Amino acid sequence: MLEGSDEEEEEKRVSARATAHSLVAVYGAGARDMTMRHIARSLDQNLIEDVLFWLKVRNQIDWLMRTSPREGDSIQ
Repeated sequence: MLEGSDEEEEEKRVSARATAHSLVAVYGAGARDMTMRHIARSLDQNLIEDVLFWLKVRNQIDWLMRTSPREGDSIQ
């Protein structure tokens, strides 16, 4: 696989999607706060790749929470 290929980007996006789904299932509406803590920690430690990953996770959580039947519900 070539570095930076579409397949590699898809794997990262799927990973962020799976992480977001798991966080929403466990924390419900608190998943976004948990993600924001990870973003802040990564920024403090200057871990740019981690910041980018957690921003993708946060975006997925926002989408999942908007599309869930009731705000704050976990996805089962």
